[in-house]
Formats: sequence, C-alpha cells, structure tokens
Amino acid sequence: MSRRTVLVTGGGGFVGQALAKGFAGLGWHVIAVDRSFDDSPGMEGIQQVVTDLAEGVPEEAPAVEVVVHGAWYTGDPVSPGIPMAEYLSVNVRPLLAALEFATRSRAASFVFLSSSGVFGPHDGEEGLTDADRPTGASPYSVGKRVCEDLVAAALDTFPDVETTAYVVRLGYLYGLDERPRPTRPGVSVVARWLDAAREGRPLEVPSEGPLRDWTFAPDLAPALERLVDGPSAGHPIHLASPFVLRDRALAELLASQLPGTEVITVPAGPEGRPFTKPPMVPSDVSALRDFPWTGPMTGLHAVLGAETDLLNSLGPSRAAGGAPE
Repeated sequence: MSRRTVLVTGGGGFVGQALAKGFAGLGWHVIAVDRSFDDSPGMEGIQQVVTDLAEGVPEEAPAVEVVVHGAWYTGDPVSPGIPMAEYLSVNVRPLLAALEFATRSRAASFVFLSSSGVFGPHDGEEGLTDADRPTGASPYSVGKRVCEDLVAAALDTFPDVETTAYVVRLGYLYGLDERPRPTRPGVSVVARWLDAAREGRPLEVPSEGPLRDWTFAPDLAPALERLVDGPSAGHPIHLASPFVLRDRALAELLASQLPGTEVITVPAGPEGRPFTKPPMVPSDVSALRDFPWTGPMTGLHAVLGAETDLLNSLGPSRAAGGAPE
C-alpha cells in the first residue's frame, strides 16, 4: 500500500513543523514548503521545498492527497507601516497559489488553517462557538476572515473541482522547539516562560491571566488526519482541545516541574487589562469526538523533555508535580 502524501505550506514555522513532523510520524510522505527552514530536530527526513509561495507551487511538485495551508505572515503590519492592502496581498497570494496547486493535483482535501484570532473582544460571552460571527478588526483578523471566505468560494463555485475544503480555526498552541521566526516573531506565553526560566527569572502573569484553550501542537496532525477522512462540516471548524486554563494555572503547572521557579503577578501594563477573548468551544465533529487530546501536564512534560539545557541548569532534582494526566 502506497503512502499518503500531504503538502504543508509554512512548513518551516512552528505550526508547520509540528504538522510536518506529526504527519511523518503517522506514516505520510510529507512535502514541506516555505521560504526557509532552520535546524529544527525531526525535519531531516521530510522533503523540504524552499520557494516563495506567492510565485506559485513549483511545477515539479508531485500530486498530493491533502494540502494543508498554514503559511501566514503573523507580524503586526502597523509598526513597520505596511498598508492594509499590501498585508492582505502578502497572505492572500500564497493561499491562491496553494488552492491552484490543490485543484491542479486533484487533491482530495484542502485544509486552511485559520485562527481564533478572527474574533474580537466582544464576540461570544463564555465561549466562542463555530456559530458565533467573528468581528475582529485587526489586520490579522480581517486577513484570516477574507481567506476563510476565499477558500469556500474558490472550491464551492466550480462544480468540476472535487477537492473538499476544510476551514480550521486553531486556538492557543504550545509545543516543542517554539522560537521567533521572521513570519511569526511572537511566541506563546509558554515559550516566554521557558525563556524566563533559562535566565533564572520568575514566570510573570497579569493577575490571574486570561482563560485560554490550550492545545499541544503535536496533536494537530493526528486530529487533521481524522478530519480529512470524514465529511466536510460546511462551516469553520474549531480545532481546540477541551483543556481550558487561566495563565496562572498553567504557569504554576510549569513551575512545579522547575525547582526554584516562582510565579509572580505583574501589572497589566499602561493600557490596562490586556485584550482577552473567551476560549474557543471545540466544534462537535464526529471524527473528533473521541480524539485523545494531550493534557496540559503531559504536554509540558514533553516540552521540558526537549529542554535539556534548561533542565541541566536546574540540577538533577525535579519537582514531583504529580503523574501526567
């Protein structure tokens, strides 16, 4: 039986690498496409294609069964003075190239990775469901919403296209080998806490911190594998774990594994309470109802297991912290 093949755009970034490694671990042949790749461990056996996706997927790229489009410039365009139209073009052109390739290669499935960032501060009260209408007004929010609509329109308009579209909104992610990259200069609060621990600083949280849906990035590939083997939901899918914690609770879990590390409360900053939105409510999709999401303690154990320099600096002893869930 031949191996299934997936093409992952943005394959050099944090999410893209987690997907590429995850699909490879599931036995898929993985083609990762990006402008550049770093020396992240685990990418050695994955086919890496260095190209500017805005110019199109190379003609010599083989046909694939699934295309996962994760390429995105997440930096804030306001600071460097990038006009909104240019910011949208930077992100829309690679999407159109990935869609063109998916239809050209007759891919069975096209997955667009959107985000809970499409929502604004007043969308949803206790939890963001896939029925809530997103109204985020930031360039990132608008760009993701535009691309969600483009994917649906591009694949639904043409009756001869047999590619099934999946728009997947991701929530708060953490995982292994997270670092700033040119297209994603910001990192998760977990990665920032690890940097603080390396420098012997306490883990800082503003008050209790926001309530977030925490998803372990290595869970994404097996979850998407299940998703593309099922029918399209016909609407954006909230792909998030059911584990919802405040920042302080997660910081205390992490600190419990790092002897001598403290968690402290810091002021919210000059702008007052930071922007927070409710956590996403996972979509009720049959393919994912019994999915074994990784719990926070188990995920943090995996992240710390790869942080050998950090652990060595803390000595041989480690806090008990309880058994992983």
